[in-house]
Amino acid sequence: MLNIYVCSTVRHLLFALLRADRHRTELHHILFFADYQHASLADWNLGSLPANIVVREMSRCSVRQYMDDTVRGRLCYSFAMRNWQAPEALLPPLRILLAEQAPQLLAALDVARTSGHQPQLWLFNERNRMSRLLRLLITRFSLIEDGESNYRLQLCAWWKWPGRLLHGLPPGSRVMGEEASCEAIHALNPERLPERIRDKGRRIDFLEHESARALMDRIFSGMAVIPRHAGQVILATQPFRIPGVNLADKQRVYDRIVSHLQTLGRPVVLKNHPAEDAGDYAFLGDRVIRVPGKLPLEAMLPGNSEPLTVVSVFSTAGMGFERYCRRIRLCAESASDALYLQTVRSWIAEPRILEKVLQEKLPT
Repeated sequence: MLNIYVCSTVRHLLFALLRADRHRTELHHILFFADYQHASLADWNLGSLPANIVVREMSRCSVRQYMDDTVRGRLCYSFAMRNWQAPEALLPPLRILLAEQAPQLLAALDVARTSGHQPQLWLFNERNRMSRLLRLLITRFSLIEDGESNYRLQLCAWWKWPGRLLHGLPPGSRVMGEEASCEAIHALNPERLPERIRDKGRRIDFLEHESARALMDRIFSGMAVIPRHAGQVILATQPFRIPGVNLADKQRVYDRIVSHLQTLGRPVVLKNHPAEDAGDYAFLGDRVIRVPGKLPLEAMLPGNSEPLTVVSVFSTAGMGFERYCRRIRLCAESASDALYLQTVRSWIAEPRILEKVLQEKLPT
């Protein structure tokens, strides 16, 4: 069985590697588009992977430039972005691209085609551009959970309603995995999936098998081993991306969180999000212990003598690894995007509201 994974984040990559390690008799090709989070794999020890797992680092920007070079490439890309099945005559630019940037994958696809075996395409978001391109070659796919977005309906603009009705989809809202071409959705909590797709839900079973820790130790060559201090807390940050909320506002929120943990005598390990500039947190100085932002937080959790506490504002960091950590999210777990925006804005406008949340939720 040939498995192909399209990854845009380090969390996607970690999940793909863990699933591949669980299915050792199959062939796994992982495409990691590093420019989404600006997270190069140069410091990951991928040379120690088993021979049946191949990771290829690619760039969304270079793929787009390549497809734009020819009329047929532009047409191929346009079909993909509109989620239309492209005729075979438009696909050569995509195959040539793979021949140049992922030749082992193209060779494996050709072998699968001649042997009559259908490859398994694994996506984390079926709508992102690189996923849409690969779907031109392999029309049916399965999803692996991307985070909270899998569990929430998203409103659709009114002008999309006719097209959705033509495809037999509810016009007013959409959810990941709703298309007929999606065969299954592998989720940490399949029972939480929206009702319209719940029958596709499968529980993720590859995070806690016995070789997971050994694989991560090989990949990260000790980077995932964090200093041990009694009572320490991992603070997992994230870009706020809230209109009207600037860097200074974000820094005041995290300064308050760190200060509160310090008053409780809890050492803070700062794990900034890969999409953030580590310099955003330089103001914290030596008040925190820093770990590389490009290191997936989940790689730091297994193998500890006791579960670690992970604090975040509104992050899925640590989800699925509850055996190894205690997750504390300052916004409610069930909060919608709109409620998240409203909550963080209220903290900035009235710091006493944040202080009350910290007193209620953070461990003493």
